[in-house]
Amino acid sequence: MEDILKLAAQKADAAEVVVMRDKETPVMFERGQLNKISKKDTTGVALRLVKDGQLGFATSTTLEDPGLVERALATAKFGEKIDVNFPNEGFTDVESYDEYLASLTEEELIDDAHSIMDKMAAFDPAIPIDLFISQSEKGIEVGNSSGFRGNYTRTNLGIMISTRSPQGFREVARSYLSSRYFSFPEMWISQLVERHHQAQNRKSVPTKKMPVIFSPGTFGTLVVRLLAGIDGSNLNAGTSPLEGKIGKKLFDEKLSILEDPHRSWGLFSCPFDDEGVPTSPKEIVKDGVLKSYLYDLKSAKDAGCKSTGNGFKRGFWSAGAGDKPTPTPTNLVIPGGAIPLTDLIGQIDEGILIEGVMGAHTGNINAGEFSLNINPGFYIKDGKIAGRATDAMASGNIYQALTNIEALSSEQGLLAMFGPIGYGPYVMLPDVSVTGKG
Repeated sequence: MEDILKLAAQKADAAEVVVMRDKETPVMFERGQLNKISKKDTTGVALRLVKDGQLGFATSTTLEDPGLVERALATAKFGEKIDVNFPNEGFTDVESYDEYLASLTEEELIDDAHSIMDKMAAFDPAIPIDLFISQSEKGIEVGNSSGFRGNYTRTNLGIMISTRSPQGFREVARSYLSSRYFSFPEMWISQLVERHHQAQNRKSVPTKKMPVIFSPGTFGTLVVRLLAGIDGSNLNAGTSPLEGKIGKKLFDEKLSILEDPHRSWGLFSCPFDDEGVPTSPKEIVKDGVLKSYLYDLKSAKDAGCKSTGNGFKRGFWSAGAGDKPTPTPTNLVIPGGAIPLTDLIGQIDEGILIEGVMGAHTGNINAGEFSLNINPGFYIKDGKIAGRATDAMASGNIYQALTNIEALSSEQGLLAMFGPIGYGPYVMLPDVSVTGKG
């Protein structure tokens, strides 16, 4: 890294090098049998430099690439005009590397998988099981011509277990990820078995407005629309409905959303972002009031403010050194309530529990619109789950839907959209448009 920065400093006005190292060992089982073990070990190197006010960019798979600087200089001739200063500030280390998790062998991962499947079989040996378990490490190193140097490594353990329908399709699933080693709780396994049995009774859903309970994973698809609204790039472009709304009450007072990059063993815990800006915990929404926007270096410069430490090379579809930094959160945290999920279900005369969706990326995300195919979901009748909902869709706009939240569960899970984005409860909305064939 030092040689690249030294050479770049001689030929450009400013420079930044980001190195990302990824190691992963995924193990897959199908119908309870070992199907595949693979390994991934990659390195990505990205150089950004500024020459005469224009941005140059080049990537490689090694720091020993002799042509990296010249390629970046060549692109700078046609690059976008940019006026940013690469930072050099101190940062706070976070707990993100678990030595025990990093030391796990393939055999130990397989043993863990068999242990989970044995517990599942103890509840019902007839249920076909697929299981995915993965151990990974991600190392980040950032340096720039202003003198910043920083690096950290984050481990992750991911486990997903799913069941199959009699026709061979995925029925229901449970998953969890953590930067620290964990044992898959037996309670989650028993819940998975219960949902599998409930799913065998198919139910048509009427078209009407009704209470809907979003699981943490599916509520993440609504949160992503809010994130688009606080994205500094969208604010600068004039495509966010949240421009000028800081300090205003926009949502139900039950809703608070925090960002905690320093959470111990969090999914995306880190001391600094992919531009070397220190991260810090912040309130995004507090008791329904909008508190913060998110900025990377460029969007902050364009807005006339400071970066919030949210410039990450991570999006819906990729996360690598070659990606462009964009305003992105680390660990989102939505505090829950005091009511168990079973009691929330018990309060509903007729409604839906949504545990999975398709089409999460459809609709005008920046405007807050959602139109989600429910898969899987469960039809609730007279306070009980009556069966799996078929051919149903939930739609609306978060800027109306989230002004009226009936309740938040005491249970927490992973918020997600094409992957985890944080932690949150089940969320019950009392009046959601549902389209079905019942």
